[in-house]
Amino acid sequence: MNTAITIQNLKKQFGGVEIFQNFHAKIEEGEITTVFGPNGSGKSTLLNILSGIIPKDSGNIHIKNFDLSKFSYIFQNYRDSLLPWRTNFENVALPLQLRGRTKDEINKEINELQKIFRISFGWNSYPYELSGGQQQILAFMRALITRPEILFIDEPFSALDYENNLMLRNSLQKYHQKYRPTIILITHNIEEAIHLGKNILVLSKKPTTVIKTIDNTTTYPRTADFLKMRDFHLTKEKILSIFQKTLAI
Repeated sequence: MNTAITIQNLKKQFGGVEIFQNFHAKIEEGEITTVFGPNGSGKSTLLNILSGIIPKDSGNIHIKNFDLSKFSYIFQNYRDSLLPWRTNFENVALPLQLRGRTKDEINKEINELQKIFRISFGWNSYPYELSGGQQQILAFMRALITRPEILFIDEPFSALDYENNLMLRNSLQKYHQKYRPTIILITHNIEEAIHLGKNILVLSKKPTTVIKTIDNTTTYPRTADFLKMRDFHLTKEKILSIFQKTLAI
């Protein structure tokens, strides 16, 4: 296993409340790692520390060959990240425009993403004219247009109906299998964590540590039928058992 991100002895406090204490984790290169834990356990804070948005109090974080131009972050409040004065096409194209890419290069990259996401909304309309699910797809496409090597995703499916939820999970798997970025995905939904994660970090209550890293060996792509399989239910039972013990502490 090649390690992309190493976290050692991470500590962080807010207002005297200890969020992380002796937090350790290793994130596998080129794989999807999902993070599952109780509300308030600092899942989003973890991504913000790793990305440098907020500082750690102490500890060591090493990201292999980190290059900001090859990093993307899909925030939980994705609607606020879309620019309402730009068309849907212009929103997705923005990262490449800022890098000076030609119109033909931008069209090529957007066409590649269209094949994966199979979108049906108009490129010349605006984000506020889209449904919540379509806006989420737009935010995904903008984050992926640069083909990032490291991708952070915070609660990406929480506002979606189940049909669009499954569709976006499927599209993310297709993208990952084609380009193999290292992905950390935060979720409070155990089904999502198992469906997408090669590795699943199960977190404790505050002060938060990693109780267990679950190795989810089922191969990709994992269709909706995977959710009926014995391996899915065994992994779910294992995580629930760990999670319930955590809540009882």
